[in-house]
Amino acid sequence: MDSFKVVLEGPAPWGFRLQGGKDFNVPLSISRLTPGGKAAQAGVAVGDWVLNIDGENAGSLTHIEAQNKIRACGERLSLGLSRAQPVQSKPQKALTPPADPPRYTFAPSASLNKTARPFGAPPP
Repeated sequence: MDSFKVVLEGPAPWGFRLQGGKDFNVPLSISRLTPGGKAAQAGVAVGDWVLNIDGENAGSLTHIEAQNKIRACGERLSLGLSRAQPVQSKPQKALTPPADPPRYTFAPSASLNKTARPFGAPPP
């Protein structure tokens, strides 16, 4: 797991959405980024864990406490983050379908679905 620090120059909006917190028993993490926003430009990625906010350990903060701490930063927000996996620079190429799609043949049956019967009823 890679730990790193980003400093975002204000004012808000910072360009990210936070999720989790002590009150949810889930670590604080980045759940969404604004494309081209300050956080995205600084290298923050969706899924990054927030380790500290302005030097304060974020593991002990509730969600609202973390939000208030971020709001109180004013013109400069310092975040200590941790990333479990490296961010991919470009999206993976979609898999192409096979050249020949599978072919299904169904033999028509005159006896199927002609009469509604309760489950378990013997055939006529």
